[in-house]
Amino acid sequence: MREPIRLLAVLAILMGGLFAIKAITVANGAADLWQAYASTMEQPAADAAGETSEPAPDAATAAPIGPITLEPAAPEPEPVDPTASDPAFADRISRGVRTADEERVIYRLRARSVELDQRESELETREALMQAMEQRVDGKIGELNDLRTQIETLSGQLTQRESEDMNAIVVWYAAMDAGDAATRIASLDLDTQLQIASRMSQRTFGGILAEMTPPAAAALTERMAARSNLPDTVAELEARIAQGG
Repeated sequence: MREPIRLLAVLAILMGGLFAIKAITVANGAADLWQAYASTMEQPAADAAGETSEPAPDAATAAPIGPITLEPAAPEPEPVDPTASDPAFADRISRGVRTADEERVIYRLRARSVELDQRESELETREALMQAMEQRVDGKIGELNDLRTQIETLSGQLTQRESEDMNAIVVWYAAMDAGDAATRIASLDLDTQLQIASRMSQRTFGGILAEMTPPAAAALTERMAARSNLPDTVAELEARIAQGG
C-alpha cells in the first residue's frame, strides 16, 4: 500500500508545479503585453510632441513688459484656406508635388506605421503562444487527474483484496491448535502478527498468545501498545497508514 500513496504524493507535487508554471506564464505574458502596448502608445505621443513643440523664448532676450492696457477683444479670424490664398501651393498639391520637409514627415509616418504593424504582429504571435502553452498545461493537469483517479481506484481494489486475504489467513490460524498457531505466528514479522492479532477474536488470540514464548509475546504486545503513539516522522506515518494501523 505504500507505493500508491507515494504515487499520489508525486502526482500532487506535479500538479502543483504545473499550476505554478501556468500562473507564472500568464503573469509574464500579461506584463509583456502591457509593456509592449504602453511603448506603442507612448511613442506616437512623443513624436507628436517633438514635432509640434517649439522652444520657449529666452527670458534674457524677451521684450520688456510695458504698461498693461485693456482693449476690447478682437473677433476670431475666419479660417483661411491656404489653397485659395496661395495659388502656387494649390497647384503643387493638385500635382502631388511635396517639399523636402513634407517628404521627411511622410517618410517618418510611413516608417512608424510599419513599426506599429510589426509590433502588433509580435503581440498577436506572443498571445497565440501563451494560449497554446496554457492549453498544454491544462492538458497535462487533466492527464494527471485521470492518472490519480486510476491509482486511487487500483489502490482501493488492492486494499480490498489484501483485506480479504488477511481475513482468510486469520481463519486459518484460528482453526489451528493454539500451540501450533503460536509457533507459526511467532515466526512471522511483527507487522503481520499485529494484523492477525487485530482481526482475530480476543478469546482465540489470547490462547495463542499464551502458547508463545515470553520474548515473542512481549514483542507483539509492545508493538500493539505502540500503535496508539503519535508517529515522529512523515515516513513513519506513511508506513502506519499503509499497514492499516
